[in-house]
This record gives sequence, C-alpha cells and structure tokens, in this order.
Amino acid sequence: MRFLINNTPFKRYRHFFFNRKNLILSDIGKKKDKKIVTGSDIVFSGLRRNNVEHAFIYSGGSIMPIIDKFYNSSIKYTINSHEQNCGHAATGFSKTSNKRCAVLVTSGPGFTNTITPLLDATNDSTPLVIISGQVAKQAIGTNAFQEAPSVELSKNVTKWSYQVENIEELSDVIDEAYKVAYSGKKGAVHIDIPKCISSGNLEITSEYYKKMNSINVNNICDNVKNQIFMNNLENNYSYLLKFNRTMKVINNSKKPIIYLGQGCKDSYKLLRQFAIKSNIPVTSTIHANGIFDEDHDLSLQWCGMHGNPAANFALQEADTIIALGSRFDDRTTGVISKYAPKAIEAYRDGNGGIIHVNIENSEINKVINSHYNFNEDCLDFLEKAINLCEYNERQQWMNRINELKEEYKFPYNNHNSKIFMENVLTNIYNKTKGLQDNVIFTTGVGNHQMQTYQYIKSHYPSKIISSGSLGVMGAGLPYAIGAQIANPNKMVICIDGDSSFNMTLTDMKTIVENNLPVKIAVMNNNSQMMVTIWEKLFFNQRYTATINKRNPCFKTLAEGYGIKALKCENINLLNVVVDEFLDYKDGPILCEFKIEKTMCLPLVAPGKALNEMILEDNEELKIE
Repeated sequence: MRFLINNTPFKRYRHFFFNRKNLILSDIGKKKDKKIVTGSDIVFSGLRRNNVEHAFIYSGGSIMPIIDKFYNSSIKYTINSHEQNCGHAATGFSKTSNKRCAVLVTSGPGFTNTITPLLDATNDSTPLVIISGQVAKQAIGTNAFQEAPSVELSKNVTKWSYQVENIEELSDVIDEAYKVAYSGKKGAVHIDIPKCISSGNLEITSEYYKKMNSINVNNICDNVKNQIFMNNLENNYSYLLKFNRTMKVINNSKKPIIYLGQGCKDSYKLLRQFAIKSNIPVTSTIHANGIFDEDHDLSLQWCGMHGNPAANFALQEADTIIALGSRFDDRTTGVISKYAPKAIEAYRDGNGGIIHVNIENSEINKVINSHYNFNEDCLDFLEKAINLCEYNERQQWMNRINELKEEYKFPYNNHNSKIFMENVLTNIYNKTKGLQDNVIFTTGVGNHQMQTYQYIKSHYPSKIISSGSLGVMGAGLPYAIGAQIANPNKMVICIDGDSSFNMTLTDMKTIVENNLPVKIAVMNNNSQMMVTIWEKLFFNQRYTATINKRNPCFKTLAEGYGIKALKCENINLLNVVVDEFLDYKDGPILCEFKIEKTMCLPLVAPGKALNEMILEDNEELKIE
C-alpha cells in the first residue's frame, strides 16, 4: 500500500485484478449473453459506481470519447473557462461537502493546466481525482500533437499517478483512484487514459458480468485506518503505556494548549467535548478554522504568521502542546529553532512536551521533533482521551490566556470617508453570522485571505476555505463555483483581492452559464498587497512588480458577463451597499470595494519566532 501511493508502477499489482476479474459495469444490460463495451463505458460506469455526483470538464480530442458519455447522463457536469479552474472548482466541491466529483481534461496543455490544482489538493489534504486523455499508445513518445509526459509530470504532486495500459484494467484503476484519494490522508490522484483505450472495445458475458458484480470493490490498497489499528493492536501493551503516560502529562500540565489541524475536522464534536471537559485553550491552522467555535471562551482563534497574537504568545508559553491532525506548517510555527521553548523545556523536566496525533505517519517528526506521537485518526485518539481527561482549573494559566486575548486584538481602522478591508469584512460578518452554517466563504490568496480569517469568525468547520500550503492566487472564484454546486441552498461568498481575481475572472462566464448565485466581493487597492508589504519591509521600498497600474473596472467587467454589479468607494455608503450585495437573490452579484493600502498585522517575519511579531505599522504606507 505504501509504495502504491508513492507511485510504484501499477503493473506490479495487475495479477490481483486479472485473477479477481473485478470489472463491475453498473449500466450494462444483462439480457444478452454477450455485450461489447468501450473503454469510455467502463470509465463512466466506474465513476457512477464510486458515487461521483458531478464532473468538472474541459473537452478536447483525446478525452472526447469519455466526455461524450456525459451527454444526457445521470452525472451532472460543469464546463469551466480553463482546466486549472476545473481542478480548483472540484477542490471547492470536495472541501465543502462529503460528495464525490471528478475532473476530466484532454491531453497535452489540457492536462498540464491541472498541475497546480493537483498539488494544491495534495498539499491541503483534499481528495481530487483528475482523468486526462492521452494520445494513442502508438503515438506516445513521438512528440505527437498535444502529447505530454503526463504521469512523469504529475507523479511528484499526487498520491498516485498512473497511465492505463490496457482496457482490461480500466475498471479497477478507476476504483483504485477513488480509494487512494479518499483513504488515510486524503489527496490528489491522476489517471491518464490513451485514446485507443477509451475508444477500444471489450467483450463480456452476462454470466461473467454477474460473477464480477458479486465481488466487493475493495482493491489492493488496504484501508489506512484499519492498518494503523492493526499496528497498534500488535503493540498493544506498549501503546497503552504510552497513551496512559500521555494522558497523565495532559492532566497534570499547568499551561496546556490544543493546536488543531484540519485532520481533526471529522471529529470536531468530540474535540469540543475534550477541550471543554479538560479546560484547555484551543488554537488552530486556517484550515482547521471553526473546528472549535471561535466565539467560545477557550478559543484563541488561529495562529501563525498573520494569526491571533494571543495564540502565538500562548504557543510559545505553553508547557504542553497537543497537536491534533496538524503537520506544523512553517506559517504556523515561525522559525523552527525558536518554536515552543517552554514545552521543550517542560519535557526535559518531565512535566510536559509536544504531543502529535496524525493519521499520516510521515508527518510525525517531519518538521517538529515531538515527544509523544500517535499515528492514528484523531477520532480514535479522542474517543479514548475523553474518558481519561480531567478538568483542571489552571487559574493562573487561564488568567494569562484572558489577559493575552484582551491585550492583543486584530487592528481596526476607522475613517470618515476611506474604506479599509476590515470595515468591509466586519460588516459582511455581522450580517451573515445569523445564517449559522448556511454560509460559505472562499478566498483567493493575499492580504484579503488573511484578513478574511481575522475578521470573519468561524463557528463550524469549513466556513472559510482557501488555498493554504500552495497559496494559489485566483483559487477563490473557482472554489466558490464548486462550493455553490455542492451546496446549492447555502450562500457562497467569494472574498478576493484585485490581483488574485485578475487571474481567474474569466470563470464569471461559468457562473452565468450555470446561474450560480455566487456573491463576489473584490477588495481593490490596485496592488498585490501582501508582496508589496514585503517590498516595503525587506526590499527598501523598491516596488518592482506588485502594483496594478491598469486594473479594469470590475463592476463594468462583471456587467459585461451579465452579472449584477455594485461599486463602493465611500465608507458612508458601505452599510447600504453591503445590504444590497447580501440581499440580492436573482443570481450572481459582484461588488467592487475600493479600499486603502494597509499592512496585514500581526506579521511574523521570516526568521522570527511566533512571539516576535510586528504588531503595528507606525509609518503610513505610501506606494508611489
């Protein structure tokens, strides 16, 4: 299983498939003794069998035989304006639902345009299956029209990448693709299908069909969670000793903190019980935002480069850090050599340390050398921990936590005419909070992304989704498309910056074509602001490549696509404009907000510890 996920050639396992004869085609008639099916029939049946509800597609020569099967089919599909947007829309679909989808693109540039969403999904642990067409087998390696070495390009950015070699293995390959993408630490899978295989024929008998259909669709890749359970069972005694010792550390700790990653999302209810029962404050990564209600007294919101200062100080002062489903991303740790000094010191004294729970074993001791490690699902860990955790008043620590929360808040600018980003975001948050879990926010990447997490609190998982590890500018709009399709009855709001929005704004066409009621808020300050700030702080104000000298009028542009559009340039009109923006119910709407250029604070600069933050901008930022 391990080397399959790391792209060991699929043919090593071919004997499993052919011995099992596992070709299950749910849409093939059973009346005739023999049936001729095409490779495209097999692919489409495999998608249906794996509960795929929606596909994001962009057609072309090598994928057309498979795309044709979607005509008047039971699987709905969306045609994005670009293959990269197909991948991001599918990611938004998966991030905001438990539903399954697929991406289908053609060979050559059609596939190479999906490399970014493949890596984005893998880095952010999001299940994504991309099926690409390929030139016929006899043409591979001849530099044929729209040929690309797709598997060679994708194998390092996916959990599994494979080019189908014959039609007989096609059914099992589709099953395996979804099994790998959704098992263990979720991620991206790429399947490359030569046109001669998707257009090829396979003859099967009804008797053979019945035999094949009776076999379970459990392929070679063992369930990761079950495998971990077996490993723990084999070492049961030592595991129990370690677990009990860890719970004693937690219960006896004087300054503990829970640090959440999105791997804890599926166990958020139990996590909340555990934190409250043990009286331990909680912080998170941006992806884990909302797993613990940010309005709760124990919440420190999110931590890291632009995170809550109180959370950053608390992590550095804590004697015990309980990391659940996180991977210690560099943006949440600051410089590694200065991370968690008190917890490391407490471990040496036998009174604390760093506890790490992660379903993916390779993440443990990868970034941070933790002290008590559990390679298991957070739900399994919490189900045991909830019975052994004890309430501890920790009055001194809780006083310190409350003191930090009171002293350090995200900055807020007020002006009698100018609009700052936080003015817009706070207004939107206050007016959507009552929707409870019926609103989803997506963002691009930049200052607007960080400030969205700062000023829009999360009370449930996946309220805000964005590109974290890879940091893909422009992902916000296609994310919103996927989120709206997966959640048709929820309000979906895309918060984007002008630079980020410029990258994928052509997908407004997709929104209009599908009449998706997505709300787009463009924060326009004519700059790539996050990088502009770095030019100011670290490059002696040499503003080289971050100023947008000729942005379009986004209001006019949206109207050109047939989208209702607004524009707000004065703080005195903000309340009225936001009301109109949020209340509009006749389809998509865009509102362009002309905002001031400001720093996103706090900021943990490169090479600095979490507690070495820039907390205020004493000099007015002027961009020539």
